[in-house]
Amino acid sequence: MWRVLYILILTIVVSGFAEAQNRPGPPGSKPDGWSFYVGGGMLYAPSYLGDNDYQLSAVPYIRVTKGDRFFASVQEGVGYSLINNENFRAGPLAQLEFGRDENGSSPFRISGERTKDLIGLGDIDTSVSIGGFAEYDFGNFELKVTAGHALGGHDGAKAEISFEYDKRVMTGGPPLFITLGPNVVWADNKFLDANFGVSAAQALASGLAENNPSSGIYSYGASGNILLPVSRKGNAALVLIGSYDRLTGDAADAPLVTGRGSRDQFFTGLAFARKF
Repeated sequence: MWRVLYILILTIVVSGFAEAQNRPGPPGSKPDGWSFYVGGGMLYAPSYLGDNDYQLSAVPYIRVTKGDRFFASVQEGVGYSLINNENFRAGPLAQLEFGRDENGSSPFRISGERTKDLIGLGDIDTSVSIGGFAEYDFGNFELKVTAGHALGGHDGAKAEISFEYDKRVMTGGPPLFITLGPNVVWADNKFLDANFGVSAAQALASGLAENNPSSGIYSYGASGNILLPVSRKGNAALVLIGSYDRLTGDAADAPLVTGRGSRDQFFTGLAFARKF
């Protein structure tokens, strides 16, 4: 869960740099040069996908880009825009899929109780997801699609589609960059079984009823953010973000969610990043 949140909040920051400096395409400081982003923030979010208890976590971030084609970070993965024009970008993408510990531990948690909901369900190992991305811009709107299949860990596949509206709002000081839009996430039965399934052995160990979810759309929702540049050169920014996701289908009906969690997933955060 936390990897997804980190990607969202800090991709918003670096994407805002590109718009603030009137640069087309993915964020990058020079047409063919290297750029480095360093930042961090705080996130208040569910402790696992489907939980109704929340934790406050610290968010470290380091990102490297070359021109407007290559990018690499732990949160976003490693990607390259094979197709890269004014309106459309697409290419391969490899990402780390961080796992889930049944003891509820998290390396970035700074407050909030460690959940006991997952005891007996086993760990989900970290894996590498291999897939791709595509982005299409038209005016103030952007359509994004990402998809990947994990090698190891849950060994499942997942795809997300989102639609965003971007608006620059002029104020008496620095302009505000506002983004708002919906998203839908699909996953196969392996991903859903790892996160929401309960085998016969796990049922005995956890006290939950057996569950075998099928492939399908497992969440939909919307997110919004407000980005504020805090330097004259536009190379540093603060961003406030909020999001709501509603679990649906077999994920929403899973015993872990109905008995110990919630179908409604909220999170909010504040982050800062600087480009060098």
